[in-house]
Amino acid sequence: MANLAVKVSDIDAAVGFYRRAGAVVGDPEEWRSGRRADAQLGPLQITLFTRAVYEDDIEVADEGFLHVALFTDDLRAELEGHDVAWGPAVVSGPTFGTRRIAFVNAPGGLRIELMEQLEEPP
Repeated sequence: MANLAVKVSDIDAAVGFYRRAGAVVGDPEEWRSGRRADAQLGPLQITLFTRAVYEDDIEVADEGFLHVALFTDDLRAELEGHDVAWGPAVVSGPTFGTRRIAFVNAPGGLRIELMEQLEEPP
């Protein structure tokens, strides 16, 4: 598992909460018409977003759990047989490098992000 993605309306308040809880949290950064920050809480990485990358195409709540993200070595093969909700697309950021990502619909109304790492962060 790479991370859990959570949408928050006030990322600064969320960053403060996770820091007080003992997480190592990066400073929020601008990303894809919103802001994001990574919080490492023990073995769990939580990525905080003010806007989901797929929000123009998929209805999401104002706040709450967005999706679980998983790494794969072969995104194309992994997508076979799945109901693709968004992507694939290539995304980049200073903290995670360059990845090809896609989101699939899972039972129970869940989304799973599948990520193939193309380049490591600088």
